[in-house]
Amino acid sequence: MGRVKRGYTRVIPEGELKRDYRLFAIACEGSKREKDYFKMFEGISSRVIVEYIEDEEYPDDPPSAPNHVLRRAQDYVESNYLNEEDSIWLVMDVDKWGPSLNEVNEYCRQHNNWHTVISNPCFEIWLLYHTRADLSDIDISKAHQCKIALNAETPSGYNPESYIILLKDALKNAQEADTSTGWYPAPGNTKMHELINSLMQFVSVKEFDAFIERKQR
Repeated sequence: MGRVKRGYTRVIPEGELKRDYRLFAIACEGSKREKDYFKMFEGISSRVIVEYIEDEEYPDDPPSAPNHVLRRAQDYVESNYLNEEDSIWLVMDVDKWGPSLNEVNEYCRQHNNWHTVISNPCFEIWLLYHTRADLSDIDISKAHQCKIALNAETPSGYNPESYIILLKDALKNAQEADTSTGWYPAPGNTKMHELINSLMQFVSVKEFDAFIERKQR
């Protein structure tokens, strides 16, 4: 985007016009699947800028532990001008991380507009909700089994465009399944709907329909 390196501040520099868009900066674990999915949102609306936070040191195989995801987000904030309406989202799996997720979530709670988005046990749960409302036939306690189920639904390979056009279905299915009130979802649930709903507040119906039409071409 070409933003100047100025650090995190709530003050708009003198001479800079007030922005008319919201920035959603998203840092994920190391999976290429997540990266490809979130990059699909680039250009969704004139009122939203979606940036996937790359790992500059390890672009092809970034470390996936929660503290590394947090470090990428911190480095991003240090290198970019963000205003009080921008938000940082850390998208992580329960998987094997356990207590370290609590530490990252506590950091986010102490910083305005920082959010943790957890899928239990893995991001593939969110993808499955694009085509399913019921996951009862899957061993949702194991990330490996969730990935096997997703691969079975996409024998020709994962294509994010085939999922993004089902976004409204995913929101409905994930929200109805998620009965937890806190930040940590129960097995087979995901908090991804919180991120997507927050983003969609700034996307008009016309813009969303045009976005989906472009993805279907």
